[in-house]
Amino acid sequence: MKSFFSFFLLTFILKFCYAQNGYFGGSFQSNANFFIRDEKIGAANLPHYDNLKVGADAWLNLNYTNDRFGLETGVRLDLFYNSILRVPTTPYNGVGIGNFFIKKKFNDLTITGGYIYDQIGTGIIFRTYEERMLGIDNALLGARSEYNIQDKVRLKAFAGVQKLKFGVTLPVLVGANAEGSFTVKDKAQIYPGIGVLNRSLDQETMNRVVSTLESYDTAGRFVPKYNTYAFTAYNTLTIGPVTWYVEGAYKTREAIKKDQIRDAVDSLINSDGSCIYSTLNYSTRGFGFTLQFKRTDNFYLHNSPNPTEALFDGVIAFLPPISRQNSLRLPARYFAQSLENRELAFGLEATYSPVKKVTLTMQGAYIRDFLNKKYNPTDTTFFGEAFLLARILPVKSVEVEFGMHYARYNAFLYRKEGHHEVDAYSPFAEVVYKINKKHSIRAEFQYQHVIKDWGQWLFGLLEYSFAPHLTIAVSDMWNFDPNPEFNPYPNHYYSVYAGYTRGPHKFNISYVKQVEGIVCTGGVCRLEPAFSGVKVGINTTF
Repeated sequence: MKSFFSFFLLTFILKFCYAQNGYFGGSFQSNANFFIRDEKIGAANLPHYDNLKVGADAWLNLNYTNDRFGLETGVRLDLFYNSILRVPTTPYNGVGIGNFFIKKKFNDLTITGGYIYDQIGTGIIFRTYEERMLGIDNALLGARSEYNIQDKVRLKAFAGVQKLKFGVTLPVLVGANAEGSFTVKDKAQIYPGIGVLNRSLDQETMNRVVSTLESYDTAGRFVPKYNTYAFTAYNTLTIGPVTWYVEGAYKTREAIKKDQIRDAVDSLINSDGSCIYSTLNYSTRGFGFTLQFKRTDNFYLHNSPNPTEALFDGVIAFLPPISRQNSLRLPARYFAQSLENRELAFGLEATYSPVKKVTLTMQGAYIRDFLNKKYNPTDTTFFGEAFLLARILPVKSVEVEFGMHYARYNAFLYRKEGHHEVDAYSPFAEVVYKINKKHSIRAEFQYQHVIKDWGQWLFGLLEYSFAPHLTIAVSDMWNFDPNPEFNPYPNHYYSVYAGYTRGPHKFNISYVKQVEGIVCTGGVCRLEPAFSGVKVGINTTF
């Protein structure tokens, strides 16, 4: 009742403000799942399939902006009913205020209070964000001030506690950030930045850490610290067609989880951490490339070092991933999420258009332990991939794409099960035929050969679009030659989808059978169980 009262009170305030010559708007999103038991694909023996049968999530967002007074405010009501977003195997129920904020601008000074989404640099030492489809919402509940100096330098300071469901986690975060924008001799632009973050543990969290350490032998004990400090410095340099970004971060010594690569994760060590990340981009007419590099050493930065916390709860740092984020169904099964303990990663993407109607794309990544085999006899290679794509426009109404994706994937490391060296070969093709300006047909074909994991797959999709209103699609993902270690008999994973758009309103309904596997959004991944059922969605803005 308190959450509903707060929501309607804030709605009344927004309505009052609207009468003061401001702008009022918002959005609504709702997803419903109807679970249909299917023991053959593993969609069974969970509360959703055995008893609950229905789950839903909804977000109602209201915003108000008044340029005259430099004021912006908003509130969001969240509802979860037997939700599978936070932990797919455990239903979650809750309703309340998921977000509210008030922002006021005084000339060059801007002050924000409430739930804040922000980051420093690429987010290596601090990032708060929302990924609804993965159940992530770690906004900072607190205050932030920003000051611009002649549009050249921006200073920022913030303090607060991180959101956890409809409550907060108690460790306090305090940070500051300075960024600049300068031109050097009319030829180069530089965008430097520095940031600092302090995380101060509360007494309850410290007591849990001490209790864990007291269970160790004397040799494994140490004195944990209440305060951890993280520092970062970064810069973007642009000269003509070249852009170079580099960032280096360091965090002071604290209690962290033991090496997740080889050791048990239910123990703590006392260690500092570092991370170096860089990208180099070159782009000119018909050709461009991007190089990436990352070296991570024990950069475990969470609200609590306690090893019992949930997967995404209390995560402060965001380590940019290097591997390709595929939209293709079969290649997307093998993605290397960033590791916090030890990782040395390289990436390359190049695009070349020899003629106007042909575009070639090549991408590769290699990720390994930065220790050599002398110190680490096993598991030095974590992930490697190669991606080739050709996009051709033979005639005006036809677009053809075909290519190949190869991945060597350490399933034991990333999924905590399976083999250390899984080789996945995935050729694919896509054809789009534009019947006229509004009607089009798209077809996808994919094959995957991965003997040490699920075996051999075929995927096919046929989609019809009537722009801008209607989209209908049918697909099948067929494990026609399975590996008995993971799947005892061949399975079909069908999907039928229909989406309708009318102005700002979007509606969709689909019947889905989804195989167990890694699901990634925005470089963040988690293992999800198999799904069988009907999904209904509504998304609108106003």
